[in-house]
Amino acid sequence: MGVHVVTVAPNLPGPLAARHLVRLGASVTKVESPHGDPAQAFPQWFEALNAGQVRKTLDLKVPEDREQFVELLSGADLLLSSMRPSAADRLGLYDMVARARVAHVEIVGDVEAPNEPGHDLTYQAAAGLLNPPEMPRVPWADVLGGYEATIAALDALREHEHAQKMGIHQAVHRRVGLKQGVDDAAEAFRIGATAPGQILSGAHPQYGMYQTQDGWIAVAAIEPHFHATLTALLGDSRSTLAEHFSKRSTAEWLEFAKQHDLPLDAVEKR
Repeated sequence: MGVHVVTVAPNLPGPLAARHLVRLGASVTKVESPHGDPAQAFPQWFEALNAGQVRKTLDLKVPEDREQFVELLSGADLLLSSMRPSAADRLGLYDMVARARVAHVEIVGDVEAPNEPGHDLTYQAAAGLLNPPEMPRVPWADVLGGYEATIAALDALREHEHAQKMGIHQAVHRRVGLKQGVDDAAEAFRIGATAPGQILSGAHPQYGMYQTQDGWIAVAAIEPHFHATLTALLGDSRSTLAEHFSKRSTAEWLEFAKQHDLPLDAVEKR
């Protein structure tokens, strides 16, 4: 890829985007404050997200460190940041980006109200994805925000490269929001195939979960050829399928799936 990325984005969305860029061949330098990254409280997660990155400590509130940061940016192609614009402005981040003339992808909570406080849980709540009192197993707003930031980074890099070829040397800016990413995903729940009663909601017997002798199995025989095979082997009603699945172990059903080319898998408990 031949791209150098600097990131000042802690927690999950920014490091996730940085990891995607590392996997695409970019070199990434992560600048952390003297307080470090809050995600360090979860060592395995932190190490996985930040693998392959060079980590550097700078205090952007200190003039000398800000100058080091601008020098670092000047040799980079892209900056990833994850903070409210008011905080970025106080740090002088936008001025530093303008001086360095790099592409800049800014991750915020909500593009429409970027200075309002919010987090994954609040954005999922507003999108209608929560089932109280259960907590979500996946931080969808953060995960989707990381993917949105990756896409925005590739787009900003393309525009930045094109501008340089045209002799235009200036910063390129993109802003992505966690709320917007989870709102897009929630459309599938609200009006699409996962809405209550729809084909991917569990209403279809061939697309759901069934108890086995020792656990649960996920069945996703939704395409016509899978549906036909499952029906020929086990029937097509929920009660018939439930009866069959209850009579064998999960391991036996996994072997059955392999033999008959069926999309079945164990439901793992974590």
